[in-house]
Amino acid sequence: MIEYATYQLSQKAALNRLDLSSVREGMLLRFDGKYACVHPWPELGDPTLAECIADLKAGRENQLLTRAFYAAEQFGNLIADAPEISSHATLPQLNGTPVLAAVDAGFKATKIKRGKDWMRLRKKTQAFIEGYPCLRWRIDFNGALTSHRELSQFLGAMPRHQIDFIEDPFSDPKLAETWKGFPIAYDRVIPENLDLEHNYLIAKPTIQSLETIEELAGTHPEKVIFTSYMDHAVGQLFALQEAQRFYKKHKVKAPPLCGLVTQGLYEETSYASLLGAASPTLNHPPLEQLIELLENENYIAL
Repeated sequence: MIEYATYQLSQKAALNRLDLSSVREGMLLRFDGKYACVHPWPELGDPTLAECIADLKAGRENQLLTRAFYAAEQFGNLIADAPEISSHATLPQLNGTPVLAAVDAGFKATKIKRGKDWMRLRKKTQAFIEGYPCLRWRIDFNGALTSHRELSQFLGAMPRHQIDFIEDPFSDPKLAETWKGFPIAYDRVIPENLDLEHNYLIAKPTIQSLETIEELAGTHPEKVIFTSYMDHAVGQLFALQEAQRFYKKHKVKAPPLCGLVTQGLYEETSYASLLGAASPTLNHPPLEQLIELLENENYIAL
């Protein structure tokens, strides 16, 4: 029997350039003693939560449900002898408080969003990068730029050695494919001729199978950066598990900094408390404690 329970996560700030909400909605699934979460981002092309529930009731699958069913099958299957994976800090806002908190927590790199306001915030971004030489920076544009010139303008005189990469700067894959020099991390905008010798691939197990990720990675598994879907703790732990499985299989002994630590983007929940305060390493909590929380949800049977 499949059951579901809806949840809400209260955002501390907007999480992408199309996000106008203050609360994210999702649902937990339970069947055969296994659990998973479905956390849609309709702004980025996902079906809504209502559509996911309707599909679930009608016995239809969509991308999020298909991956959630797989995640549930893997629930509790912890990966032994996996390489240690560290993450960057994902900052909902670029100001002194979260940046200082990231430094104090021991993060070596931070990820920030620079969407349609990229030009207005260029100087502020540069000032923060220069003001925190102990940090490396990853800048996500969510496809906001329309030309190579705009990206060159943004980079300007920024200290290049502190910038790991620019993520999805262009909405046009051909612009990404023809950009030369500074590394790009490809998330949703992936060019046909993907060059991972000089660039990176953002992998999201919530919407991508390991087979798909492996096909895109080709001979460069060390250039794959796993991230959560900025979702529920159950989704974060699934992403961690798949990252461990991938790096172990491909013998990547020193994985790149990933983006699995995202519980700090939302107001505190019992699940976030179980994961602990945001720090460079996401550790799986005791399974029995996680199951105890999950069993206390108000599930609806299909």
